[in-house]
Amino acid sequence: MKYLPGIFVIASVFILSCHNEKKADTESSNIRINLLLPTSVPVSQLFMFDTSGIPGWQQELKAAHVVEKIFGKVMNSEITVFNSNTDDSVKCTKEEILNNMGVQAEPLNLNEIKSLFFEEEWFLDTTEPFLFEKKVLCWYPVRYYQRDGQELKKLIFKVAKGKPAELLAKNVIYEFNLEDTINPSFIKNLDNNKITRLLIDFAVSGKTKLWNPMNIDHELSAEEIRKNLGQAIDTTYIEDPETGKSEQKIQKQEINPSEIQSIVFVEDWYYDPSTFAIKKVIKGIGPVRHYLKTDGEMAKTVVFMMYLGNEKTKIFE
Repeated sequence: MKYLPGIFVIASVFILSCHNEKKADTESSNIRINLLLPTSVPVSQLFMFDTSGIPGWQQELKAAHVVEKIFGKVMNSEITVFNSNTDDSVKCTKEEILNNMGVQAEPLNLNEIKSLFFEEEWFLDTTEPFLFEKKVLCWYPVRYYQRDGQELKKLIFKVAKGKPAELLAKNVIYEFNLEDTINPSFIKNLDNNKITRLLIDFAVSGKTKLWNPMNIDHELSAEEIRKNLGQAIDTTYIEDPETGKSEQKIQKQEINPSEIQSIVFVEDWYYDPSTFAIKKVIKGIGPVRHYLKTDGEMAKTVVFMMYLGNEKTKIFE
């Protein structure tokens, strides 16, 4: 998949412009230590609407309705949005929006808006109680269109300020790649090895209940968790050609943190009706192991589901 170079420039400019706004989103994170870095970590994400491969992952997020609603409010001057290439001091005009959408006048082809681009700050503390927070700094609707036989993407405008408190969607489920080879700048500030080790160490510590992703009513034992993470002991017998006797050989496979290459998140999203700023509240986390099977094929599996509250959400129907 190709991405516009402009997206990376915008992301870099925005990260620099948001340094003055690095305040924790909740009081709890103000008194905790972020184990990812001394301060919260800037992370970018392209959130795709299409989940046809995994039905139900975003069924409560009515993407088309959200897009139609915000564009309607913006074009009617009911809310203020900002220029994608600048900080929050430069408002985005109707003329700029029309130009970014490739038209000279309304109506807009909103079917071309197929994803949202988020700028976030991540905060993780694995001491008890476990805390994982995302602070959405801003987000952009992304237009997908064809030109000269190429698929291009364009950020239309930026939504930044507000106090999101009204529920937008429950149980928004998606997979976040920790190793983004297409857009490494999205996660350049994220220490993949550290975050995976923190999650694994917490998982095997026995400090919290972890659940089977395929059956969230089944609590996983410590042995099951280690097995799902790839730890195994295999016993084989090799015959000595000289003596004819069989010798026992034990092979131990340890947990390899580098196999955790993505994370499944379950979140509730909130928004501010007056600005359409969005807030994400993490409810569930599932590390995804990418590994080579004995037959040589690559596979991946959600190792476990950890829920940050009393509500457990199915990630597979």
